[in-house]
Amino acid sequence: MDANTDDIHRSIQRLGTFLFQENISKETEPHPLFILRDQLQELDDTFHLTTLDKQHKLVSDLNRLKIEYFIHLLQQYSATIPYSLVKALLDTIRFQVNMSMNVNPLLTDHYFHFSTIYLTTNSNTNYLEGKTANHINELFLNFFASIGSRAVHIKTNTSYSICVSHTNISNFFELNVSTESLLQAIVTYLNNYIFHNHQQSECHTSILKWLLNLTNIYGFVPYFVKMEYPNAVLQWMALSNDQGEHISLNHWFLILNLLHNLARHRMGVKTLNKLKAIDIIKQWKDQYMSRLLSIGNDENDKDILIAYHLVYAILLEPKELKKEEISNIQTVLDYILERTVQAFKSPDLCFGSYNICEYLNGLTKFVVNDKFLLYIISREKIFDLLMDKFLLFNVNYQSTDLNTIICSSLYTIFWSISFQSEYHSKLKSMEEFIAHVEQISKLESNDEHAIMMKRAAKGILYNLDLIQMDIQPIEESINESQVKIMISYAHKDITFCEKLFNQLTEQFDGDIWVDFKRLSLPYEDDWEEIAIAITQCDVVLMIVTENYCSSKSCRREVIHADKRNKRMIPIYQGKDYKPDDWFEIRVGSAVRVRFGDKKSDEEVMNNLLKLIYAQDKVKQSNQENDSSRERQIETTANTEKQTILKSLSSHHLNSMNAPILSPILPPTPVEQWTSDEIKCWFQLNLLSDVLFNTLNFTDGCQLLNYAQLLIGSSLYTHDEYDSLRNRIGKDVFYLDEYARFLSGLNKLIQSLPVKKRTNFCIIM
Repeated sequence: MDANTDDIHRSIQRLGTFLFQENISKETEPHPLFILRDQLQELDDTFHLTTLDKQHKLVSDLNRLKIEYFIHLLQQYSATIPYSLVKALLDTIRFQVNMSMNVNPLLTDHYFHFSTIYLTTNSNTNYLEGKTANHINELFLNFFASIGSRAVHIKTNTSYSICVSHTNISNFFELNVSTESLLQAIVTYLNNYIFHNHQQSECHTSILKWLLNLTNIYGFVPYFVKMEYPNAVLQWMALSNDQGEHISLNHWFLILNLLHNLARHRMGVKTLNKLKAIDIIKQWKDQYMSRLLSIGNDENDKDILIAYHLVYAILLEPKELKKEEISNIQTVLDYILERTVQAFKSPDLCFGSYNICEYLNGLTKFVVNDKFLLYIISREKIFDLLMDKFLLFNVNYQSTDLNTIICSSLYTIFWSISFQSEYHSKLKSMEEFIAHVEQISKLESNDEHAIMMKRAAKGILYNLDLIQMDIQPIEESINESQVKIMISYAHKDITFCEKLFNQLTEQFDGDIWVDFKRLSLPYEDDWEEIAIAITQCDVVLMIVTENYCSSKSCRREVIHADKRNKRMIPIYQGKDYKPDDWFEIRVGSAVRVRFGDKKSDEEVMNNLLKLIYAQDKVKQSNQENDSSRERQIETTANTEKQTILKSLSSHHLNSMNAPILSPILPPTPVEQWTSDEIKCWFQLNLLSDVLFNTLNFTDGCQLLNYAQLLIGSSLYTHDEYDSLRNRIGKDVFYLDEYARFLSGLNKLIQSLPVKKRTNFCIIM
């Protein structure tokens, strides 16, 4: 059987050679076509016994031969067959193939592969590169590009998750030697049309649609980035109005959407930003958009306006987008909102040229601008629509990649809304909404969209004051007289931050907390640790830039510091920058420093150090006030302890042996405590029943042995916190309770006679 398939492959090669060297209708003995036919007839009944790989290879070779034979036959007789008749024949076949794929979408892979066979042939790539010029090649290029484009379109419409998945990458199109040659040849072909006005618009439309449908699949975008399509598209858009006058609005729409697809992938947007894409598309808008605006409100005109602004939103830095005035974009926002509503109503979640996730992705970019956000959610029924879909997609967000991305976008939008104080009560009153947000805030997943959802969920809960990060310091190694600094900055400004940190380290004798010294990447994911740093510090230094004011994470840090009345010192660079209004409101009259203004950096640093050290006086004053306050608290605490004791069982209420924590050893030795006395001790130290039940001490000796191990080793102290958080739950057990626990254990040990402090029980 193997020999038969090998013989057939050799016959296919001989027939292919014969096609290009001889007259294919020439009578010869034996004719290569007769030989191939007889071999296939012999194999036909036993073909199913051949290995699957050999089956696929043989079918692929035969398909290629069939296409080449048909083309060669038409070319040879093109002088006697009218061009219009050939075109009508190919169009008829194309329509029949399209209908077949619509009826049975499973055929899309076959027909896409069939079209790719022709598109990657030498005869086609030679035609694309301008090496040959034959009207039959033009007809076949349009025919096969159209079939391939329609195959991908139907395939992705059947399951749009193919387009958006970042993990399950389709393999029906791959980058190899033949497809690389094809993609390079296509750029040459389109360059001839765009730069030199080679008019074959039907083929150009088919090719652009083919590119558009393939790049609509997220996993394929890196192939086109590698083949330098971002650079090619930007060169097309850089044409002046006069040079690009022959390019139709339909073609510009396809080109804009091709750019949009490339920008959807992180590799694509990175490449486009390096090429300064935003400047080029702004220039394109200034030159070409007037042609649209003068036409009116035709749906096609709306499509191209939306396409431009979706690309614009993806590429533009948030700090730049925040400078936009609502009047410049209000009309387009209306269009996008209209399409969003219609897409949500559609069974396939599509309307116009886009799926709902692309409209939502655009909205997530626009809502970084507070003016845009308020305009969007003030539109009639838009807030209710977003909330309704938020609740709907939260139920099954994991069912498909598409649902996950939609849900992630909605979380991002509601995170932005949660910064608006006038919406706090409305959001907090929606119990189902809060329940979903709380659930996602505890989500454990490595999926990038799930991580984004979790981050947004925590941001929402924090902005609504539904989670607290008031964690007390437990580090005893730091001198309490020292000023503690926390540096808050946007990661795009890390170069300046590192420089500032190094200068402070040389000149400041205190504790400096900055994420790149205390945390592991990615820094912003560890919000609890950042919140602890803010809570424990005396001064928050804020490196305030456009990047800082555009960052949701930085905004959250400012709010956290403001709520805790932390001293904030804004640090600016350059004399012209003014922060956003929300920052000014939060920071109020805080004294600022500004590098790069009239004063030298050395003078500014000296002023900064003076501001930081001014905290010493504040601390001393606070410590004096705290001394009298502590005496009042101690009296109140003793009263509370007695109240707790009265709530215990009557046996313990009337017993002189009830454990009362004080500097004096209780009448009953700790080593003789039962589980009831231990529980009382937990309650006196304001520790939760969850912690008590987790540790499950049955007698005082166990508690003392535990205290000796834990208090005697800083390593154990750190590791045990992580262990307890894993056992109890990271969102249940926090540092504030652990700090009270350690303090209670330490007091327990100190209450023992000195001779018992290091050897109170035998550890079994």
